[in-house]
Amino acid sequence: MTRLHAEGVTLGYDDQPIVTGLDVRIPDGKVTAIVGANACGKSTLLRGLARLLKPRAGAVFLDGKAMSELGTHEVAKTLGLLPQTPVAPDGITVADLVSRGRYPHQGWFRRWTDGDDDAVTRALEATGTAALVDRPIRQLSGGQRQRVWVAMALAQDTDLLLLDEPTTYLDINHQVELLRLLRKLNAESGKTIVVVLHDLNLACRFCDHVIAMADGSVVAEGEPTAVITAELVEKVFGLSCVVVPDPVAGTPMVVPS
Repeated sequence: MTRLHAEGVTLGYDDQPIVTGLDVRIPDGKVTAIVGANACGKSTLLRGLARLLKPRAGAVFLDGKAMSELGTHEVAKTLGLLPQTPVAPDGITVADLVSRGRYPHQGWFRRWTDGDDDAVTRALEATGTAALVDRPIRQLSGGQRQRVWVAMALAQDTDLLLLDEPTTYLDINHQVELLRLLRKLNAESGKTIVVVLHDLNLACRFCDHVIAMADGSVVAEGEPTAVITAELVEKVFGLSCVVVPDPVAGTPMVVPS
């Protein structure tokens, strides 16, 4: 049994179902990418796995328990999340925002500790945002702001980390740096990481497991070398391509034809 999985979930907004009767198991201790065309249900699935979206049918399970039966505080101590469009309170600084990642570890009688300071410092340094601590969020560029949000998620220091399009607003250098960071976190601490990505080549290079979606369904999943083929890319994205070995990593590389 995996720590995080969904059984027969139906998810959607208002009267419109996006994902219907879906079964998904997130491999423990691996980096998983959810890929697919726009509006295929990637973010909807991630929101369901993170308990931001209540299933209309079926259930999401965390450590063998239906997530609907778990308290918010209990879930937040185990599962960290970076949503697609996070919103910061007016006037908040980088230091204050990243520190909020420690809130799930606070309690009625627990005060801020050196361990909290260490977790925040590590998150800031890992994302290259330590020099921004005194800056208001509103004064940051889109790329800087995105890295600060990632820092807040890392400060939460959970075993499971879900990120919805974390490379948005980042230039190619920072995209690679962020994915290298996630890969390092996985290798050093065994964190289970799920990330929604648009770039198939980055997904293949940095992730162990790929879940490919189309029209609210999973059409293929497994190791990138087994999943990412020219036929799959044509089916999911409608793109004619060839798939060749990446000259650096040896992972599948999609080249439009």
